[in-house]
Amino acid sequence: YPKSVWRLPKGWIDEGATKPETSFTLKEITLTPHEVAAHTIVTDKLLRNWTAADAVLIRLFRAAMTGAEDYAFLRGTGVGQPLGIIDAPGAKVVTRGTASTIVYQDLENMLNELMSNQGGGAPVFIAGRKTMPQFTSIVDPGTAGTLIWQFNAREGQPNTLMGYPLIFNDRSPALGSKGDLVLADLSYYLIKDGSGPYVDASPHVYFTTNKTVYKCFWNV
Repeated sequence: YPKSVWRLPKGWIDEGATKPETSFTLKEITLTPHEVAAHTIVTDKLLRNWTAADAVLIRLFRAAMTGAEDYAFLRGTGVGQPLGIIDAPGAKVVTRGTASTIVYQDLENMLNELMSNQGGGAPVFIAGRKTMPQFTSIVDPGTAGTLIWQFNAREGQPNTLMGYPLIFNDRSPALGSKGDLVLADLSYYLIKDGSGPYVDASPHVYFTTNKTVYKCFWNV
Protein backbone atom coordinates (compact mmCIF):
# COMPACT_ATOMS: atom_id res chain seq x y z
CA TYR A 1 0.00 0.00 0.00
CA PRO A 2 1.82 3.14 -1.15
CA LYS A 3 1.84 6.31 0.86
CA SER A 4 3.09 9.36 -0.99
CA VAL A 5 5.34 11.97 0.59
CA TRP A 6 5.47 15.17 -1.43
CA ARG A 7 8.46 17.46 -1.75
CA LEU A 8 7.69 21.15 -2.22
CA PRO A 9 8.63 22.88 -5.49
CA LYS A 10 11.74 25.06 -5.52
CA GLY A 11 9.87 28.33 -5.59
CA TRP A 12 7.57 30.74 -7.34
CA ILE A 13 8.19 31.41 -11.02
CA ASP A 14 7.61 34.14 -13.57
CA GLU A 15 4.95 33.84 -16.21
CA GLY A 16 6.08 31.49 -18.97
CA ALA A 17 9.13 30.27 -17.03
CA THR A 18 10.13 26.64 -16.71
CA LYS A 19 8.31 24.77 -13.99
CA PRO A 20 10.46 23.36 -11.17
CA GLU A 21 10.51 19.59 -10.76
CA THR A 22 8.38 18.19 -7.96
CA SER A 23 8.81 14.58 -6.87
CA PHE A 24 7.37 12.16 -4.35
CA THR A 25 8.45 8.93 -2.73
CA LEU A 26 6.50 5.73 -2.17
CA LYS A 27 6.81 3.57 0.92
CA GLU A 28 5.81 -0.08 0.85
CA ILE A 29 4.17 -1.88 3.76
CA THR A 30 3.07 -5.49 4.21
CA LEU A 31 -0.37 -6.44 5.49
CA THR A 32 -0.39 -9.75 7.38
CA PRO A 33 -3.83 -11.34 7.91
CA HIS A 34 -4.57 -12.68 11.38
CA GLU A 35 -7.35 -15.16 12.08
CA VAL A 36 -9.83 -14.46 14.86
CA ALA A 37 -12.08 -17.29 16.02
CA ALA A 38 -14.61 -18.32 18.63
CA HIS A 39 -16.97 -21.19 19.33
CA THR A 40 -19.87 -21.97 21.64
CA ILE A 41 -21.89 -25.07 22.53
CA VAL A 42 -25.70 -25.19 22.66
CA THR A 43 -28.09 -28.02 23.35
CA ASP A 44 -30.07 -29.59 20.54
CA LYS A 45 -33.21 -29.17 22.64
CA LEU A 46 -32.69 -25.42 22.60
CA LEU A 47 -32.23 -25.40 18.83
CA ARG A 48 -35.36 -27.50 18.25
CA ASN A 49 -37.60 -25.44 20.53
CA TRP A 50 -36.39 -21.95 19.68
CA THR A 51 -36.66 -21.12 16.00
CA ALA A 52 -34.71 -17.87 16.41
CA ALA A 53 -31.74 -19.55 18.09
CA ASP A 54 -29.66 -19.76 14.92
CA ALA A 55 -30.14 -16.10 14.05
CA VAL A 56 -29.41 -15.01 17.63
CA LEU A 57 -26.17 -17.01 17.75
CA ILE A 58 -24.99 -15.47 14.48
CA ARG A 59 -25.81 -11.99 15.77
CA LEU A 60 -23.88 -12.66 18.99
CA PHE A 61 -20.88 -13.89 17.01
CA ARG A 62 -20.90 -10.74 14.89
CA ALA A 63 -21.06 -8.58 18.03
CA ALA A 64 -18.11 -10.53 19.42
CA MET A 65 -16.24 -9.87 16.16
CA THR A 66 -16.78 -6.14 16.53
CA GLY A 67 -15.61 -6.25 20.13
CA ALA A 68 -12.48 -8.27 19.33
CA GLU A 69 -11.46 -5.93 16.51
CA ASP A 70 -12.29 -2.80 18.51
CA TYR A 71 -10.08 -3.97 21.37
CA ALA A 72 -7.21 -4.99 19.08
CA PHE A 73 -7.25 -1.80 17.01
CA LEU A 74 -7.08 0.17 20.26
CA ARG A 75 -4.96 -2.00 22.56
CA GLY A 76 -3.59 -4.88 20.46
CA THR A 77 -0.02 -6.04 21.11
CA GLY A 78 0.96 -6.64 17.49
CA VAL A 79 1.93 -10.25 18.31
CA GLY A 80 -0.45 -12.56 16.45
CA GLN A 81 -2.92 -9.69 16.27
CA PRO A 82 -3.06 -6.08 15.06
CA LEU A 83 -0.99 -3.44 16.84
CA GLY A 84 -3.29 -1.00 18.59
CA ILE A 85 -2.96 2.75 18.34
CA ILE A 86 -2.13 3.18 22.04
CA ASP A 87 1.20 1.31 21.84
CA ALA A 88 2.01 2.17 18.24
CA PRO A 89 5.52 3.62 17.68
CA GLY A 90 3.99 6.82 16.33
CA ALA A 91 1.95 7.50 19.45
CA LYS A 92 2.93 10.48 21.58
CA VAL A 93 2.43 10.16 25.35
CA VAL A 94 1.31 13.35 27.08
CA THR A 95 1.83 13.25 30.85
CA ARG A 96 -0.90 14.84 32.96
CA GLY A 97 -0.23 17.41 35.64
CA THR A 98 -2.03 15.22 38.17
CA ALA A 99 -2.37 11.45 37.79
CA SER A 100 -5.91 10.13 37.13
CA THR A 101 -7.22 13.69 36.78
CA ILE A 102 -8.08 15.37 33.48
CA VAL A 103 -8.00 19.16 33.45
CA TYR A 104 -8.20 21.80 30.74
CA GLN A 105 -4.41 22.16 30.52
CA ASP A 106 -4.05 18.44 29.79
CA LEU A 107 -6.38 18.77 26.80
CA GLU A 108 -4.43 21.78 25.54
CA ASN A 109 -1.19 19.79 25.81
CA MET A 110 -2.70 16.98 23.75
CA LEU A 111 -3.83 19.40 21.07
CA ASN A 112 -0.35 20.90 21.01
CA GLU A 113 1.11 17.48 20.15
CA LEU A 114 -1.44 16.75 17.43
CA MET A 115 0.19 16.65 14.00
CA SER A 116 -1.65 18.15 11.08
CA ASN A 117 -2.64 15.74 8.33
CA GLN A 118 -2.22 17.39 4.94
CA GLY A 119 -4.44 14.69 3.46
CA GLY A 120 -7.46 16.04 5.31
CA GLY A 121 -7.78 13.73 8.31
CA ALA A 122 -10.37 14.02 11.05
CA PRO A 123 -8.97 13.66 14.59
CA VAL A 124 -11.20 12.26 17.33
CA PHE A 125 -10.99 11.85 21.10
CA ILE A 126 -11.45 8.28 22.35
CA ALA A 127 -12.12 7.97 26.07
CA GLY A 128 -12.89 5.22 28.53
CA ARG A 129 -16.41 5.50 29.89
CA LYS A 130 -15.07 5.83 33.44
CA THR A 131 -13.45 9.13 32.46
CA MET A 132 -16.82 10.85 31.97
CA PRO A 133 -16.95 12.38 35.50
CA GLN A 134 -13.59 13.98 34.71
CA PHE A 135 -15.07 15.90 31.78
CA THR A 136 -18.09 17.10 33.72
CA SER A 137 -15.69 18.63 36.26
CA ILE A 138 -13.47 20.53 33.80
CA VAL A 139 -13.61 24.27 34.45
CA ASP A 140 -12.87 27.20 32.17
CA PRO A 141 -9.41 28.51 33.15
CA GLY A 142 -10.46 32.01 32.15
CA THR A 143 -13.59 32.03 34.28
CA ALA A 144 -13.05 30.45 37.67
CA GLY A 145 -15.60 27.80 38.56
CA THR A 146 -17.37 27.76 35.17
CA LEU A 147 -17.93 24.19 33.95
CA ILE A 148 -17.41 23.79 30.21
CA TRP A 149 -18.58 20.20 29.46
CA GLN A 150 -22.04 19.57 30.81
CA PHE A 151 -25.08 17.42 30.13
CA ASN A 152 -28.25 19.03 28.87
CA ALA A 153 -31.77 17.82 29.65
CA ARG A 154 -32.71 18.22 26.00
CA GLU A 155 -29.59 17.30 23.95
CA GLY A 156 -28.02 14.87 26.42
CA GLN A 157 -24.25 14.61 26.80
CA PRO A 158 -21.95 16.69 24.57
CA ASN A 159 -20.44 14.79 21.66
CA THR A 160 -17.38 17.00 21.16
CA LEU A 161 -14.33 17.94 23.18
CA MET A 162 -12.13 20.92 22.27
CA GLY A 163 -13.98 21.02 18.95
CA TYR A 164 -13.28 17.37 18.02
CA PRO A 165 -15.68 14.40 18.19
CA LEU A 166 -15.61 12.54 21.51
CA ILE A 167 -16.21 8.78 21.51
CA PHE A 168 -16.67 6.85 24.75
CA ASN A 169 -15.37 3.30 24.43
CA ASP A 170 -15.96 0.51 26.93
CA ARG A 171 -12.73 -1.18 25.80
CA SER A 172 -10.45 1.74 26.60
CA PRO A 173 -8.01 1.38 29.52
CA ALA A 174 -9.15 2.39 32.99
CA LEU A 175 -8.76 5.97 34.19
CA GLY A 176 -5.15 6.57 35.17
CA SER A 177 -3.79 4.05 32.65
CA LYS A 178 -1.98 4.88 29.44
CA GLY A 179 -4.54 5.46 26.71
CA ASP A 180 -7.54 6.20 28.94
CA LEU A 181 -7.91 9.31 26.74
CA VAL A 182 -6.62 9.30 23.17
CA LEU A 183 -6.58 12.01 20.51
CA ALA A 184 -5.99 10.30 17.18
CA ASP A 185 -6.28 10.88 13.48
CA LEU A 186 -7.53 7.44 12.48
CA SER A 187 -6.90 8.06 8.78
CA TYR A 188 -3.31 6.98 9.53
CA TYR A 189 -4.46 3.56 10.82
CA LEU A 190 -4.77 1.03 8.00
CA ILE A 191 -7.28 -1.83 8.27
CA LYS A 192 -7.87 -4.47 5.61
CA ASP A 193 -10.59 -7.03 6.14
CA GLY A 194 -9.72 -10.50 4.83
CA SER A 195 -11.94 -13.48 4.21
CA GLY A 196 -14.97 -14.23 6.34
CA PRO A 197 -16.71 -14.14 8.65
CA TYR A 198 -17.69 -17.78 8.41
CA VAL A 199 -20.20 -19.36 10.79
CA ASP A 200 -20.73 -23.11 10.85
CA ALA A 201 -22.26 -25.74 13.12
CA SER A 202 -21.57 -29.40 13.80
CA PRO A 203 -23.25 -31.96 16.13
CA HIS A 204 -20.54 -34.60 15.76
CA VAL A 205 -18.22 -33.71 18.64
CA TYR A 206 -21.02 -33.81 21.23
CA PHE A 207 -23.31 -36.22 19.37
CA THR A 208 -23.94 -38.46 22.42
CA THR A 209 -24.87 -35.51 24.62
CA ASN A 210 -27.29 -33.90 22.17
CA LYS A 211 -25.26 -30.75 21.77
CA THR A 212 -24.13 -28.73 18.76
CA VAL A 213 -20.94 -26.71 18.35
CA TYR A 214 -21.15 -23.36 16.61
CA LYS A 215 -17.93 -21.76 15.40
CA CYS A 216 -17.05 -18.45 13.82
CA PHE A 217 -13.78 -17.31 12.26
CA TRP A 218 -12.51 -14.57 9.98
CA ASN A 219 -9.33 -12.84 8.90
CA VAL A 220 -8.30 -9.22 9.34
